[in-house]
Amino acid sequence: MRRIEPYVEPVRRPWTRDELQSAVAAIRAMATDEVAGRDPRRLERIKALAAELGRQPQAVRMRLSNAVHVLHEAGLPVPACIPPLPGVGRRIATSILDAWHQLDVAEDMAASKPASGPARRPWTEAELQEALSACRRMGAMEARLGRSLSLDEIGDAVCETACQLGRRWSETRRVMVAVNELADAPEGDVPADAEEAELTAEERAVLARLAGTAPSAE
Repeated sequence: MRRIEPYVEPVRRPWTRDELQSAVAAIRAMATDEVAGRDPRRLERIKALAAELGRQPQAVRMRLSNAVHVLHEAGLPVPACIPPLPGVGRRIATSILDAWHQLDVAEDMAASKPASGPARRPWTEAELQEALSACRRMGAMEARLGRSLSLDEIGDAVCETACQLGRRWSETRRVMVAVNELADAPEGDVPADAEEAELTAEERAVLARLAGTAPSAE
């Protein structure tokens, strides 16, 4: 008699950061096409991404929908041709947002070249005040918990602030890092992170005044 082997469910291959970045790049490309009135070529891109990653198109389609849900919840632009699908864990969600940030950084570097990219949007005093308040809320949470915040918790705080201000996650994160550094800097000193946040001298002065670190007038 033929022996019937028990069914063993195949082990799912975890998605790597590089794979998630490729998925997020495809989402951004489709969103850009839709805004420009072009065909986002959804099926074509899904098949191409599946071939590139060595995954089934159905698995790629599902992960794209997961990523669209995460990005939409963070207030980021997503294509209408990919329906959002919740259900990813915090690790994957954080990796998706981090992939978006890395692509933002790459675009920022390209836009920093002369005669390219839109004009920079200045940071208003109200926006800098909100960034400062968000950092102080994070500090209060750390004091209450008795530990440093995790990367997931920090990412959530940055996303919440970025959505409230209507700014990109990457530029909001840079400014919030500058806020923390400025608060710990000696009077009149400009930390390197404040320079990297690409704040103007006027914006840094406003931030220093709001943080209470501006040098007193003699």
